[in-house]
Amino acid sequence: MTSRMARVAGGGLLTLLAAIVAGMTLGLGTAAAGNNCATIQDGTILDAAGQAISVGYDAYGYNYQAHSYNGTYDGLDRTLDGTYYGSTGDFVDDSVQMKWSNDWLSNTDCNGDNKLDRSFDGISRGWLTNHISGDYLDGDGVTQHYTDFVKIGWVGPGGSLWGQYEVLQEVYNDSGGGSFHSKFDTPGLGLNDGWTTS
Repeated sequence: MTSRMARVAGGGLLTLLAAIVAGMTLGLGTAAAGNNCATIQDGTILDAAGQAISVGYDAYGYNYQAHSYNGTYDGLDRTLDGTYYGSTGDFVDDSVQMKWSNDWLSNTDCNGDNKLDRSFDGISRGWLTNHISGDYLDGDGVTQHYTDFVKIGWVGPGGSLWGQYEVLQEVYNDSGGGSFHSKFDTPGLGLNDGWTTS
């Protein structure tokens, strides 16, 4: 049997994370201290294409004001082009829901570069959750359903993901491929009572 995890772009989680970074990378700036921060409502914060980010969900599924995404694999990179294909060559358009903390990606521009800020040094010291679900045909032609929930967080230098992050928890359930659960030793979404100390 072929599980959905094995089919989604060959690598699953890392491929999804690369797409998320592409979609969230709007030419991100670093935050500056001060109270003169521009907001999304001001209409001056721009995406990578130079278009103003607006309040509410955009055509791709991002709601930067609410720190959330509700869309599909295809919209993660902010391009609805039907080009997100699984390892078996079929188009993957499964549901993806994300939420992130303000420390992962802010909804303000405090340094005046017209880009969403990450933090004072450009590193996201926060958390992100992904909830992915979809259906697929297994090797016997039977429709199977899967869900995958992942929590990612900043842990400081030495993290196994991008050098500063960890997958804190993953819960994967697949009617055709089984289930697994993993948990990093840090409970919840915090580290040492917050994300600012390591």
